[in-house]
Amino acid sequence: MESFKVFCSIEQADGEYLACCDELRAVASGDTEEAALTNLRAAIKELLKQHGEQIFSSSRKRLLVEVV
Repeated sequence: MESFKVFCSIEQADGEYLACCDELRAVASGDTEEAALTNLRAAIKELLKQHGEQIFSSSRKRLLVEVV
C-alpha cells in the first residue's frame, strides 16, 4: 500500500486528546497529541485492511452550506 495524506483534527477533552479524520469517519484518543495521532493512524490502517481503498471512493458529496 502506498502512503497517502488526509486532513485530521485534534482536540483536548476531559484530560485526553481526540484525533479525528472526518473524511474517513475515524476517531482515536490518547493521553498526548502524538499518542492520539498514532492511534488514529492505526485505526485508519485497520479500516484500509477491512475495506480496502474503496473507503476513498465514496459517493458522498462535500458541499458548502450556509447557515443563517
